Amino acid sequence: MKFTIVCLLLAGFLAIGVNAGNEPVCSFRNNQGETIFLKYLPLLKQGQDYVDFGMDGKCLKRAVCSENFKTEVEDCGTYRVTCANKKTFPGVFPGCCVKC
Repeated sequence: MKFTIVCLLLAGFLAIGVNAGNEPVCSFRNNQGETIFLKYLPLLKQGQDYVDFGMDGKCLKRAVCSENFKTEVEDCGTYRVTCANKKTFPGVFPGCCVKC
């Protein structure tokens, strides 16, 4: 009897562990060819982001995991960032698109 209960509890814990590992994620291939995995955090209603930097220290792109687990990529080319207006952008991106 005790053995059966222990086996059932163990099976339940294993099932919980398997489901926890199947959390949907977004992916992004960075400038170095590495695959970066990002999560969407439903309690914060915000996706993790990743800023991809080039060899020269300037950033190239920003990837964000959206609510429907699609990777949204923003390119530096879509922003008109200069050394003069760099401080007007909140956060790291897109101010990192220029080196002053």
